[in-house]
Formats: sequence, structure tokens, C-alpha cells
Amino acid sequence: MKPHQAPIAPSIVEQASEWLMLHWGGQLSPQQRAAFEAWQQADPEHLRAWQRLQHLQQTLQGVPEQGAHVLLAKAPDRQRRAALKLLGLLLVAGGSGYLLQGSQPWRATFAGERSATGQVRHLTLSDGSRLDLNSASAVDVLFTASERRIRLIQGEILLTSGHDPSRPLIVETAAGDIQALGTRFAVRELEGGTRVDLYQGALRVSPRHAQALQLKAGERLWFSAERVAPRQVAEVNASSWSEGRLIAERQPLGQFIAELARYRPGVLRCDEQVAGLLLTGVFPLADSDAVLAALERSLPVRAHAVTRYWVTLKPRE
Repeated sequence: MKPHQAPIAPSIVEQASEWLMLHWGGQLSPQQRAAFEAWQQADPEHLRAWQRLQHLQQTLQGVPEQGAHVLLAKAPDRQRRAALKLLGLLLVAGGSGYLLQGSQPWRATFAGERSATGQVRHLTLSDGSRLDLNSASAVDVLFTASERRIRLIQGEILLTSGHDPSRPLIVETAAGDIQALGTRFAVRELEGGTRVDLYQGALRVSPRHAQALQLKAGERLWFSAERVAPRQVAEVNASSWSEGRLIAERQPLGQFIAELARYRPGVLRCDEQVAGLLLTGVFPLADSDAVLAALERSLPVRAHAVTRYWVTLKPRE
């Protein structure tokens, strides 16, 4: 596959789509234009996504480019977002319209169960297991007569296993398999590996190319296909997202903002000058704007918004 034809991560597709929405809405302000240029330059993938999105919309439009822009600008927001969804599906598939069935972005797009950015879903499976999907997550639930398998394609899940001793319950990740032994645990896909927080029961973790091991309640483990990191203490507050909140206990602001950014479309950043400020509190995930306002009230920071989709926390002047 040629590099320029490779699939693009769904999160970057979403950001490019939001910028396209702004362009469809009319002339960008000078601040918006500056933020858009900064976004393109921040990552080569941003520029590649934008260029491909432009190419795809021109290919799909049945009217001249300027006329299409006028029509889309006047269309209801839901219609414009529907058009973006179509473009986005093609964008994560690849630049020439072929279907990359084996690619992670494509699998996430067509997974059996998905959650959008900012959405937390709660599912009850056929065996009674409770499955919570964090923001921008995707799984395939593959239950057979011999096993219960949940394939984590993207994002994070919290699983409380149902009782079915005749069929093992397995979470499959890119790094390996995690077998539940009557338990409650969270699994998150990270760059280069998988993180597991075990709250109750026990787990058998089987990396693809490393020795299997058993995890006990109260332990956290990161592993890749080839290696296993030293065990740590499980973060009890790490699963608070399943209850619609983020909990910080003397947490550096930069880390907190990185977590909050998972639940908000576009770019949310923290200036290095304030990234080390310590934060304690309980914050609702349903309204990230309210969280930013609370941070402005409690810390010497301000949320500088160029657009709804480009916000940076900076020192208060």
C-alpha cells in the first residue's frame, strides 16, 4: 500500500470533518484561520486528512465546488453532519475507495458496538455481563456455544462478568487475550499496548508472544504482544467515567486535560506553564464546557477558545 493511501485514524478524521464544517459555514475569522493553519502543521496526518477530505468531497459532489459549498452552508446542521459521516467513512477506508477490512480504523467504523466521542454506553450482554464503553470505543461481541469473546478494537471498556462456568469470558486485544475468572475489570487500548485495571476477582493475561500470567484484584498491568511491564496498583478512579464523571486527586492539570480531551471533539490542550498545577475534584463528563469554566474559577487559568473545536488552557493574565 502506498503511504498516501493508508487509512487515517478516526479521531483525526473527526477533527478534519469539524474543520470542514466551519469552512462550509462561511469565511473563517482571522483567529479561526490561524488555528486551522496550526492544526494542519501540528501533525502530518492532519494535513493528509484535510487534503484527502477535500479530494473526496470534490469527487462526490455532483455540482460545482462553489455551488456545493453554498448548498451545504444553507443546509440544516444534521444534513451537513450526515454528509461528513459519508466522507469520513470513505476517509478511514483509504484514498481510492477500497475497503481495508483488516485495518483498525475500518474495523472500528463497522464494529458491532461503538460509542461516539463524548458518549459512554452501558450494555447488558446475553450472559448477564455488564459492558460499559468509554468515549470513542469499539468492540465486537462474539459469543458462541464454547466461549464468550469480546474483541476490543479501539478505546476502553469496563466489564463486569456474568456467571457462565461452561464458557470462558475472554477480552481480545491487539496485544493478547485477557480471560476473566469471575471479575470486574477495565481494559484500555494505548499506543503500543494494552492496560488492565482489575477491581474484583482474577484475570489470566496471555500476551501473544510472551508468557501468560495471573492478575489479582487491586493490580494494574500494561502489556504488549512481546513484553509485560511491572505490576502497579490499580487506579480506583480510572473507571469513574462509567458513572459519567472524572475524579482528580492532586492530579497534574496537563494529565487531567489529556483525559478530558477524550470526551470532546476537536483539540483541547494545556499550556506547559500551567500543566503542573495540581487539581482535586469531581467533574461531570456530560458538559466539558462546564468543566473548563470550573477550572477557570478554581485555578489561575483561562480557557482560550479560537473555535469550539480548538481550546487551550493558558495562565490567567
